[in-house]
Amino acid sequence: MVPNGAIRPHAILITNPGTGRLVANRLSSNLDLLRAVAVILVLTQHLLNRFFFSRMGLTGPPVGTFGVLIFFVHTCLVLMYSMDRSGLQGLPLALNFYTRRFFRIYPLSVVAVLSALTLHLDSDINGVPGLSRVSTIPWGRVASNLLLVQNMVKPGSIINVLWSLPYEVQMYVFLPPIFLWITRSKVSTRMLLVTWSASLFLAIGHMHLPWKGLVATLLQRLSIVRYVPNFLPGVIAFTFRHVPRFKSWLWLPFILVLITIYAWFPGIKMGWVLCLILGCAIPSFAEITTPWVRWVSNRIATYSYGIYLTHQFSIWFVSDPLHSADVWMRAVILIALLVGLPVLLYHTIEKPMMTVGVHVANAWYRKLSPDANN
Repeated sequence: MVPNGAIRPHAILITNPGTGRLVANRLSSNLDLLRAVAVILVLTQHLLNRFFFSRMGLTGPPVGTFGVLIFFVHTCLVLMYSMDRSGLQGLPLALNFYTRRFFRIYPLSVVAVLSALTLHLDSDINGVPGLSRVSTIPWGRVASNLLLVQNMVKPGSIINVLWSLPYEVQMYVFLPPIFLWITRSKVSTRMLLVTWSASLFLAIGHMHLPWKGLVATLLQRLSIVRYVPNFLPGVIAFTFRHVPRFKSWLWLPFILVLITIYAWFPGIKMGWVLCLILGCAIPSFAEITTPWVRWVSNRIATYSYGIYLTHQFSIWFVSDPLHSADVWMRAVILIALLVGLPVLLYHTIEKPMMTVGVHVANAWYRKLSPDANN
């Protein structure tokens, strides 16, 4: 079912073997570019903070934070597409979704946390941006990071970029119900905008809890509430018709304008507004057709999760163990690590574990739907 007659840009239609429905099997190159820009923003902020701003006792503009917010919008939209393509409903849909996301997110994050533990590295220690050496890391901190619940138990992230993953994981819990609500009830975009407004009031209320005590403390740990307005625009974009009102070459300048606004006026409230603008605008741009732009965007997007989790290790390696090496050598090694580690980990961990997730999800589907084997 395609909500509100939404048209997937440049989609190839295939038949879902489980349901016989026609579904889109290719995602937008515009979304690849959006994801590529998001991870580049995170990488750029951390490179500048480590090698430039920290030496002057400054902190650069939080463009990396906005990159994470872009990820939130992008993730919701892409996962709504994924559920739409699956052709599943009800419990099979939820189990398929949760299983595949578990094998997508946790294996590489666990490897990253255990690598930091083995190397005795922790983030934001003694004012050093990114990873630096420590004598010990409390096991409670390690456990919360392995489970990706550190936003709720408040021990902090060992690798600073891990701060966003608990919010993604917690939002995953709600996405299948939201998808089923939209597709079964034919929820209008207007209703979703009302829902977004309600989430905005809840987020503001969460930031200004009017009382103290145990209940307030427990509510404060539900910090996911503050980021729901950043996720929901991806859901809203899913319900929009794809009507290319703007040329494809305007897509990147549009993203850069949003980045500039956030750099000048950073903050969670500005993030809410810009994410809504982004979500509403995504379906209004024509698809990128320039081959080299599509290829580069797709490559960066493919390896973006690995780039996100490993770049702080690369920066630490040339900043600490190699701090006395020549600048040119450090630069070459840094580039090699920034490119090589994500590619290596994608092909040795990410992709194989995603394949495992698909097999496990399909096994669940066959168990819950005996007719699928006929």
